[in-house]
Amino acid sequence: MTGYDIIGDVHGCADKLTVLLQKLGYAHSDGAYRHPEQRQVVFVGDLIDRGVSQLEAVSIPRAMVEHGTAQMVIGNHEFNAVAFATRTADDTEWCRPHNDKNRGQHQAFLRAVEFGSATHRSILDWFMSLPLWLNLGGVRVVHACWRDDSIEHLRTQVGDHGGLTDQLVRDGTTRGHLSYDAIETVLKGPEIWLGGYSYTDKDDHKRSDGRVAWWKTDATTLRDIIRLDPSWPLVDPNGERVDKLPETPLTDIAGSVPPYPVNAPPVLFGHYWFTDNDDKPSTSNTACVDFSAVKGGNLVAYRWDGEPTLQPENFVAG
Repeated sequence: MTGYDIIGDVHGCADKLTVLLQKLGYAHSDGAYRHPEQRQVVFVGDLIDRGVSQLEAVSIPRAMVEHGTAQMVIGNHEFNAVAFATRTADDTEWCRPHNDKNRGQHQAFLRAVEFGSATHRSILDWFMSLPLWLNLGGVRVVHACWRDDSIEHLRTQVGDHGGLTDQLVRDGTTRGHLSYDAIETVLKGPEIWLGGYSYTDKDDHKRSDGRVAWWKTDATTLRDIIRLDPSWPLVDPNGERVDKLPETPLTDIAGSVPPYPVNAPPVLFGHYWFTDNDDKPSTSNTACVDFSAVKGGNLVAYRWDGEPTLQPENFVAG
């Protein structure tokens, strides 16, 4: 193995994936895409939901993983798919309830794969076999956030491999459980309360907590640290529309999240719906590779060849 090509959230965009793989020098032979120099792809998760080519978006990475030409970490959409099909311990409900909101988020996959079918079970079993994080000796990969305490907790539940078990799925969907907090952090990213401000997100859901840009080492205020799309309607505690969050000092905010250490190994992640206006990389040792492929953006990879400082020229867009 001569290097890693870390690819962002596919979300059913199999056509963009094949274009990117070919641009990276991979060709299909003997059942999977392979690189002539023995490079490996690392997928950051979220292969499914939203896009039009659900089965192919799974089958291409799965074949690569099974043939040793790729690795992959679980995304929140893979976790949600497993939870959607896992019963609670008392067998009275699904771990992820089958309500309109959750069905809506999962509908593209459910249209492509019959719920409860052999194909459905096979895909979910494969998802469960995948790790929640990868530490690849010089570079780390996680779907949403690398936080040592969350990963160490999950390690106590599932060992160094970090795959899913039925118990972890149940605990990880039970609010108040330590595993719930760890799964939320690693797969969805930490959030903090916005002090009475709220916004309506891309899926038309009203939210009073905001996603923390945990990679920002220079953030000092609430406005700095929260990742908020300017197109999402934001209102203050009085219900009045405003353009920005207040500049409340982070020292005054409960649950504030420490940034990723500047001396830690580089970490690559997805999940955050970056656009071309976002920095590549985010910092010298953090980089998002999710550039909203299913929303009209590019499917992006970062080509890592052992460098401790991430380089902008190593990003490749398909």
